[in-house]
Amino acid sequence: MSVHNIQTAPAASFWQGAKDSQAIIFTYLPVSFAFGVSATQFGFSAWEALFLSCSMYAGASQFLVVALLGSGTSIWMTALTVIALDIRHLLYGPALQNLIQDRLNLKKTAIWSWGLTDEVFASGMIKLSQRRQEWSESWMLGLSLFSWLSWALGSLLGGLFADQVTKMPQFLQAALDFLLPALFLSFLLAAFEKKHTFVVGITILVSAVACYFIDLSAAIFIGISSGILAGLFKHYVLKQPDPEHTGAKS
Repeated sequence: MSVHNIQTAPAASFWQGAKDSQAIIFTYLPVSFAFGVSATQFGFSAWEALFLSCSMYAGASQFLVVALLGSGTSIWMTALTVIALDIRHLLYGPALQNLIQDRLNLKKTAIWSWGLTDEVFASGMIKLSQRRQEWSESWMLGLSLFSWLSWALGSLLGGLFADQVTKMPQFLQAALDFLLPALFLSFLLAAFEKKHTFVVGITILVSAVACYFIDLSAAIFIGISSGILAGLFKHYVLKQPDPEHTGAKS
């Protein structure tokens, strides 16, 4: 085939990113609604719940914040607990940077990197891993901005209509707690490749053991650390570097 006949897919636009955020939005709305309800149950107003979602935007950690503050825990202890729970976000930027080939715009990067939740990060990784030429910072801006707007909106609505939630069937209330991990699991499965089996397997096993014997916060940090060590062990001890790092075809 002639080189002139090969068409390169154009970079995805801001509005394409907004469109691709639909799966995240449909999950964020009910979960953030549940957060707004939870916040009001601990004595916060709907507008305070909105403020937390706009300024903190920490997903499931926001449930922990309102529970700790509502139970009288000091703001410093609350802050340290949440930092320990969300320390994994320090790794998201470098992981994406490792796959991004284009030079980044500092202003754009500062905006979309602030919105790097688990789900937005997973979406970006899938795009960079499977359709790298379509990735763009404008696409990331659209993806992260509309995901954040849906979370903020859901938090406000949950706070405003908290009284109505008690009328919902119990199984629907319980289902809200599983939506967020279910969405992230779907992204993980979509991006999973056979070459990642060793690292993913070790991470899941160590995280599960830590969660059972210690607690969830520790399990997240220990799981991240085990994944890093497993990746280093695979690369330097087993001598199995990833194909994209060696120039080989995957």
